[in-house]
Amino acid sequence: MKQTKKVLAFFLAAVMLFALMACAKTDTPAPPDDDGPAVTPPSGGGPNVDAPITDEPITLKVWQWALDNQATDFENLWYYQQMAAHTNVHLEWTVIKESEWNERLNLMFLSNVSEFPDVIIRPNVGLNIEDLGVTQGLLLPIDDYIHANMPNYASRLGMNNVSDVMRASDGKMYYIGYMSAQRINHDGTFFINQSWLDAVDKDVPTSIDELTDVLRAFRDQKPGADGMYPMSASEGLEHHIQGIYTYFAMFGVPLQRWVYANIDNSGNVVFPGFMDGFREACEWLAMCYAEGLLDPDSLTQGPDPWNLKVNSDQVGFQTYLRLIATAWSNPETIENWVHILPPAGSNTPSVPRILEYPEIGAVLTVANKHPAETLQWLDLQFETEWMLTATNGPTEMTQEIRDILGDDATDEAPLYFEDGLWRVRYVPENQSLYKIVPINQGQFFAPGDYIFDVFEMPPHRMERMAQAARYQDAGVLEQNSFQILTRLVKPDPDVSAELDRLYVDIESLMKTTISNFIINGVTDAAWDQFVDEANNVGVAKYLELYQGLYNEWRAAVS
Repeated sequence: MKQTKKVLAFFLAAVMLFALMACAKTDTPAPPDDDGPAVTPPSGGGPNVDAPITDEPITLKVWQWALDNQATDFENLWYYQQMAAHTNVHLEWTVIKESEWNERLNLMFLSNVSEFPDVIIRPNVGLNIEDLGVTQGLLLPIDDYIHANMPNYASRLGMNNVSDVMRASDGKMYYIGYMSAQRINHDGTFFINQSWLDAVDKDVPTSIDELTDVLRAFRDQKPGADGMYPMSASEGLEHHIQGIYTYFAMFGVPLQRWVYANIDNSGNVVFPGFMDGFREACEWLAMCYAEGLLDPDSLTQGPDPWNLKVNSDQVGFQTYLRLIATAWSNPETIENWVHILPPAGSNTPSVPRILEYPEIGAVLTVANKHPAETLQWLDLQFETEWMLTATNGPTEMTQEIRDILGDDATDEAPLYFEDGLWRVRYVPENQSLYKIVPINQGQFFAPGDYIFDVFEMPPHRMERMAQAARYQDAGVLEQNSFQILTRLVKPDPDVSAELDRLYVDIESLMKTTISNFIINGVTDAAWDQFVDEANNVGVAKYLELYQGLYNEWRAAVS
């Protein structure tokens, strides 16, 4: 019988109102208000600002990270135009897509300081705080500016111990945090096409053998559209949401792209390539490739062709983030999909566990001549209404917004305030929010003790929370999050540089090896070569360094 997806409503938090603190312009740090600010009534869209940040207009050079599959016009985005009108701060944008980000960022930091931007927004990949901040001094430490210039942000820094992970090895803060506490514990979720299952008269698979049987039935009976693929992936092998790496979790290997090390249940730092299940996963993927069960484009295709296949009902099994408010835009197709537990190989599944700690939302470079004003501009984006507007849309459907949205415009605004909580009426179709607000390409800082008291999660967040609860209850998450190694341990600059050097070689080996194994199969000779190459590129040293850091961290927190 066809299953239908049900989004679970979870948290109706107690009412706690917050008001916007005045935006200070002094350079003397002041202690944060332990109770946090209280809220002003909703203003109908736009920051609650009594006066511009600066009397004389200033211009900031901004480097902006952007999603590959979105054509967001940051320079003319309604959100930032409203911000400029209120602040007297104007922006010169350099927008760089995710696929080009690392290369462009590295080249920029090798150039003259005069070529640096003033602020970099959402550099959540490719930016090494220890190297660029502590060692080279190319990033501006912001501790002395925060409380004087960022009252909204400062009021949340002490919540849920989030600031514990934000200091570099020298004890300083070099970045503004980005986080949205959602009680979510993983990225990629396993999805299967229920309509295809019904067509081939199969149940949801719970084991690799059952999954293989289902994929073969998909291939042979062809329940989907012409050109269908039983199984597919995209955005490179290593993508943490929809790449080939996600399938290793079914075999007990929590493989992800951030660090090629995991902490086993005994507290040992181990290499995922040597874990039980890694070879089995490679052999299964090679079988799928050889038998026509795996879309051959999975090794190289970007998000657009992959999304087109999904929206055209050409895919039967894969991993993804969620169903609501995504690039899967065909409602009839989306209705076919259900999220499932990862089918199990010979080991218990182990999905990479994520922790709700801040990522990097923004950094200031040493080229910035207006650090106080820059941080004040950023802080306005953390005002409750304006921050929620940035991710969920405006509180008023003005004619200007209607003109921008065109056919996607509706009579009511998506964001509203009722009974002490901000709420979302709906998520606009066709990802049209990207036409007016930055969504996850902007600023957001919301620890759990703050966000659940001011905001009722929208349907797409509730869907993710439902997935998280199910995965937690089923015990399919790695016990010790890999983010202990990427976020909580604090290597000094020399160790950090050595880990970065080793990581580059290890990642290259893993991506090359997995691709070769999938395309050519896994022979004993090929496996022995992989083991030898892993030892030659320094896997043992990599694990030794992380083991030492992990032991130090455990001793400090115990």
